[in-house]
Amino acid sequence: MEFRQLEVFMAVAEYKSFSKAAEALFLTQSTVSSHIKNLETELQKNLISRTTKSLQLTDDGICFLNYVKRILETRDAALNQLNSPSEALLHVGASTIPSGYLLPGLVSDFCRTHPNITFDLKQGDSMEIMEKILNGSVEIGLIGTPSSSAKCISIPFCKDEMVLVTPASEYYRKYQKNPFDLQQLLQEPLIIREQGSGTQKTANQILDSMQISRKKLNIIAQSNDLESIKRMIAGGMGISLCSRFSVKDMEEAGNVLVFPLQTPVERHFYIIYLKTKILKPSLQEFISFAQNYFLPVN
Repeated sequence: MEFRQLEVFMAVAEYKSFSKAAEALFLTQSTVSSHIKNLETELQKNLISRTTKSLQLTDDGICFLNYVKRILETRDAALNQLNSPSEALLHVGASTIPSGYLLPGLVSDFCRTHPNITFDLKQGDSMEIMEKILNGSVEIGLIGTPSSSAKCISIPFCKDEMVLVTPASEYYRKYQKNPFDLQQLLQEPLIIREQGSGTQKTANQILDSMQISRKKLNIIAQSNDLESIKRMIAGGMGISLCSRFSVKDMEEAGNVLVFPLQTPVERHFYIIYLKTKILKPSLQEFISFAQNYFLPVN
C-alpha cells in the first residue's frame, strides 16, 4: 500500500468521479483506475461501487476512508515537523470554544513576546482533537473536557461557566425580574451541540443531575456549529445551555439573554498531550504562558 494510492482513493471519494480526481491530481483517468484496482486487490475489498451514472463508496470504503484521512494527516504533520525548524512551528489543536474565543488573544499575545514562533492550528470538537493528539497530527490540544485516554495528560488552564441562553424577547425578559425554574425553561424549544462536544457533555451532566431525560426535552435542533446555534437563539428559534465565553459577544450586543444557573456549574478547559511526548522548550513555554494568561484555575 502506497501513499499515492491513498491520495487517489481520497480524491475519488471527494470528487465522486474518476475523471475529476484524475484532473485534480494531474493524472490520467486510467492511472487513477489502476491505483484503485490495485488498492482493492491488496485489501481484498470493494471500496467503490460504480455504475454508468454514479459512483459511491461501499460500506468498506466509507470505513477505510476514515483511516486514510488519519494516515495522510499524520504523514503531513510528520513532514511539516521534519521540514520546518523544530522550535519555530507549534502544531496545536483546539475544540470549538478554545479555538474561537480563547486562542485568538492567547496566541496573539504569546507571539508578541515570542516573534520567532508560528502556529499550525487545527479545529474540531473535543473528541476530534483527542484523536489528533493520539495519531500525532497535533502536539497539544486545548479542549473542553479532560482526555478519556490513559495515554494523555490533561492540564486545566482556564475556568468557564455554563449558562442558559435565550432570545432577547419580552417573553424571556420576565425571567430577569422573577426567579425561574430551570426545569420549566428546559421544556422550551431546545438547541443542543453535537455529542462529541465538551459543552454538550457538561450540559448532559447538568440534565442528569436534575434527573431530566433527553426523551422529555423539546429538542428542535442539534448542530456542531456554535455560531449557527447562537444565531438561531438570537432569531427566536429556541434556548440552549452554553459556555459563558461563547456568548459574551452576543450578550454585550443585546442579541441574547444570559441566565446563570441556580446552582453554578463551572467547567474547565484543558491542555492535553501524550504522556510519552517529550515537549520541546517552545511548547513548554506556550503551556506555561496559557496557564498564567487566564485567571488561576482551582
